[in-house]
Amino acid sequence: MPVGNLQSGAGQLKDATQKLSLAWQAVQEAWVDQKATQFEEENIIPLLEEMAAVMPVIDQMSATLLSAKRALDE
Repeated sequence: MPVGNLQSGAGQLKDATQKLSLAWQAVQEAWVDQKATQFEEENIIPLLEEMAAVMPVIDQMSATLLSAKRALDE
């Protein structure tokens, strides 16, 4: 991965987040009790919320680094 290229890592994070969401949906079909709800509230939801918040920041950082690289190359 070239210096400043965050997109490949961001893509991997997006893929992993989607896989987690799908896996959790499958688990919820069999695991239906208070512990499942607690696990979701304490682990799954906060993680998905953090990922939703961080992805735009990664995109912005990537654009800033690309802009800086272009400026340095000139």
